[in-house]
Amino acid sequence: MAREVGNSIGLGFGNGSVIDYGDSVEYRQTGKLIPAFRVTVADITGFSVRKVTRDDKKRLDASALQQVFVVQGSGTTLAEVAVNHGTAAKIEQVLRAHPRFGTNVHQSTPGASSTATPTTSWVDELAKLAALRDTGVLTSEEFEIAKRKLIS
Repeated sequence: MAREVGNSIGLGFGNGSVIDYGDSVEYRQTGKLIPAFRVTVADITGFSVRKVTRDDKKRLDASALQQVFVVQGSGTTLAEVAVNHGTAAKIEQVLRAHPRFGTNVHQSTPGASSTATPTTSWVDELAKLAALRDTGVLTSEEFEIAKRKLIS
């Protein structure tokens, strides 16, 4: 069985390290042999940090002096880990600097940016046509033709 080799990025004394495998990364806490999490970098959409709850103390073996660092994917949580204060910002900085960070992110509303929705209603357009008719730019006949096109 071949062992996968990654590039280890130290986060400073007591903060652990991030190991980069190219398409995925893992975080190892200081003094622990098993990684706390391993995620595909392209699937990451964001991060959050929160205080430790009672559930986190049981589930993540967290202490009250730690924070919970959450790696978020597209509509889901990819990983959660209890970290010391200041470690979350260092992990986030390393992951955001990765060249594949967020490359699998899809738009939540496809096509929203490609087609612009009209902001004016037909009533507004009719008022503009009436103003043009009143100023003499349009004749009454031209106004009626434009009005029929607009209403139909």
